[in-house]
Amino acid sequence: MSNSTYESSSEMDRHDVDIGGFPYVVMVENLEKGISPFTIMEFIHQQVSISCQVLVSPSLSSEAYTRGTITVNSKKNLDKLSEFLENPDHSIISSKGRPWVITEKWSAHDISLASIQAFIANYQTMLRSRKIETSNELKVVLSGTEEFNTAMLLKDLFWEFVNHQARLHQRLLTEEAKISQLFDAEEM
Repeated sequence: MSNSTYESSSEMDRHDVDIGGFPYVVMVENLEKGISPFTIMEFIHQQVSISCQVLVSPSLSSEAYTRGTITVNSKKNLDKLSEFLENPDHSIISSKGRPWVITEKWSAHDISLASIQAFIANYQTMLRSRKIETSNELKVVLSGTEEFNTAMLLKDLFWEFVNHQARLHQRLLTEEAKISQLFDAEEM
């Protein structure tokens, strides 16, 4: 893409802010460990022509994946991003075949739009100053391909894991409550 494309995209983003609104956040899980936020930002910009802020969270050494958040500055950009990320006709995977899994979306009431706008302006400046290269760390695989079918199986497996983990969290809360009741009863 040429610099003029990024400049016009940046101008569009500045005019596409929800007045009096909030930024919007998408939680993405099952990211490849070691992926950089900038790689994700460039990939999204190349695929959907929107600017965003990305945070990749640290993961435990025992975890096989990491998670991240993608923050956009308007409902319109959230809708555009969601349409891309949740399109049933394709899947986003890492170069090693790990599929992205979208687990949550929310309006970020506690994040100021000004901080998002400042970050996006800095990102646009970095984009204009660096040579644009197509990263091969992420790709879109189309429905009907072997890679897509594998990605869907891996997504299903990931959801099984997430649901199992949620049940374990619930059990932990129940057991903690039982222990608390024991100590409360002894104090009486």
